Amino acid sequence: MEEIDKDKAKTNPAAVFDKPADVAASKELQPGEKAKALQEWELDARLQDAAADEGMARKAEPGEKKGGAKSLLPEIKKAQRDLGAKPIPDEGAPTKFTP
Repeated sequence: MEEIDKDKAKTNPAAVFDKPADVAASKELQPGEKAKALQEWELDARLQDAAADEGMARKAEPGEKKGGAKSLLPEIKKAQRDLGAKPIPDEGAPTKFTP
């Protein structure tokens, strides 16, 4: 297995991992690094969902539903629960998040 770029994994996990469960299963990241990566992925997913709700979704690829890909939030939250990490509270706008 090829070594991952830890900095990239913590700031842009979707570029390093195929799915959120892969972050939780990673042997190369410490638990705190996994939590940070999942939190970044969660924030990105929330922003993408907000954009889709406002009609700014990317164009669907052939074979995808109109409006683009499904939300990854359920998968991210499951990976966070499996890890024991705390997800971002559901109330409030995703752009108002401050760690």
